[in-house]
Order: sequence, then C-alpha cells, then structure tokens
Amino acid sequence: MTLPGKKVAYWLQLLSYFSLIFFITAWITLLAPPQTFPIGLLLICCVVPLLLPLMGVLHGKDKPVNWAAYLSLLYFIHGVSEAMASPDTRLLGIIEIIISLTVFFSASLYIRRLNKP
Repeated sequence: MTLPGKKVAYWLQLLSYFSLIFFITAWITLLAPPQTFPIGLLLICCVVPLLLPLMGVLHGKDKPVNWAAYLSLLYFIHGVSEAMASPDTRLLGIIEIIISLTVFFSASLYIRRLNKP
C-alpha cells in the first residue's frame, strides 16, 4: 500500500482542519446555539484554540500541524460526550467525531510524508 504524496496529504489535513473550525463555529452560532450561555464566550473557548496553530498549519510546518492534531483529540472527546449525552445533538456529535478524527489522521499522514525523502 502506498501513501499519498506530500502535497495531497497537505491539502487533506488543511481541508479537514478548516472544516473542523467552520463546523464548530456553525454549531455554536447556527445549528445549536446555547440557550443560557453567551455565544461569544463559547466561541472564544472553542474556536480560539484551533486558531493558535493556524499560521504554522497554513505554512505546513511540522510542529503546528502536530499541535493541531493533538487539539483535534479534544474535539473528539467533546463529540463523543455530546453524542452520548444528548439525543438532540447526537448527529452533530457524530459529525464532530468524524471531522476531528480526519484532522488527526490526515495530520499524522502529512507529518509522516514530510519526514520521508
């Protein structure tokens, strides 16, 4: 089995990373806005951590891509807890699980391809 090239792995991890950012933002603001918690504060707590390694991810540097992969595991945990706890947001939790795992595995694939000649 051959792994995709460095460029394909880069675009896959970038696409999945941006889809996680946009999905979390859409979830908080449009799909299931909180009733009793300020939306702005929730956006700061949930989206800003994903924006911290953004410049390094855009430039394809290995350490920020690693940190983005590690951060995606927090969103995986959040997705699992939402999928198990609330029937109203079960589908959103499952989507978050899929996107966060895609971020993790595509970033791992990119780092693997980056370190190979």
